[in-house]
Amino acid sequence: MRTHRPVLLATATLLSAVAVAMSAVPGCGDGETRASSGGLDPTGNDFLSRYAKALCYRTFACCDAATRAAHDLDATSADACASELEAILVAVSDGGEVKGTFVPEKAEACLAEVDAAPCAEVQILGVLLGVDDAFTPSCLDAWDGAVPEGGTCGNDWDCAEDRCVHTVDASGQRTSACKAKAAAGEPCSSPFDCDEALRCDQPSPPDVGTCAPRLDVGGSCEGSLECQEALRCGQDGTCQAREQAGGPCASDQDCAAGTTCDGATCAPLGAAGAPCSADSDCASFACADATGICADVCEGG
Repeated sequence: MRTHRPVLLATATLLSAVAVAMSAVPGCGDGETRASSGGLDPTGNDFLSRYAKALCYRTFACCDAATRAAHDLDATSADACASELEAILVAVSDGGEVKGTFVPEKAEACLAEVDAAPCAEVQILGVLLGVDDAFTPSCLDAWDGAVPEGGTCGNDWDCAEDRCVHTVDASGQRTSACKAKAAAGEPCSSPFDCDEALRCDQPSPPDVGTCAPRLDVGGSCEGSLECQEALRCGQDGTCQAREQAGGPCASDQDCAAGTTCDGATCAPLGAAGAPCSADSDCASFACADATGICADVCEGG
């Protein structure tokens, strides 16, 4: 089974031409009735429609109108949301024609996993919705992709073993290809070539390096991407713990999860009701444009 980010991350990248890190919405609570995508066993022809419906119904069940609006989801109903999302999925799938063999049992399992996903794992970026793939492991296997590495793709479902990487060159020309993340011991030219939890060990950049495990505390580093996720590369050139609230910082990378670099000091991200000017100011990653305050947590719609 392939393991990579939720399918809609590829969708978001295609539409915006930048890599989008979709954050789970802490504003989603579990005190709600679970919606169901319903219907008979899915077919390749109707899966995108049912997948969009499952994501939208789960989101509307988990998150109230204020929180949906704070994350720029403007659809007034789950059905309207599903219609918009399906159109996007179809657009990035060559009119809904995925390059591969549909796997009904995986598709049915995917829909059930979305229906049952914890609300805290719902991901919202406007009408682009998703659920952390740790809770929906069947979704990326709904098709057995046929496109080999290097072949043109529309989304991750097209790829036989890899993920679909979308790029835009200096002239604005958009291309896409199935590309595998390199495993430990395989060559790389940047950290982004390597699988998660790995770094690109390049003794003399830009020479080709080798993917290797990220460094632990005390390891010699040149940047925070070389250190384990909870660490940063300190001014002394070694991996060290990130600063807690109140500690000194030069950038957000210096601060622990749940905090941000405010001036030169790590400060907690804004709780519900705190003033904000950007989503990154808030623990919920949702700054309501209309009020300039951090959105509340979801308690169900």
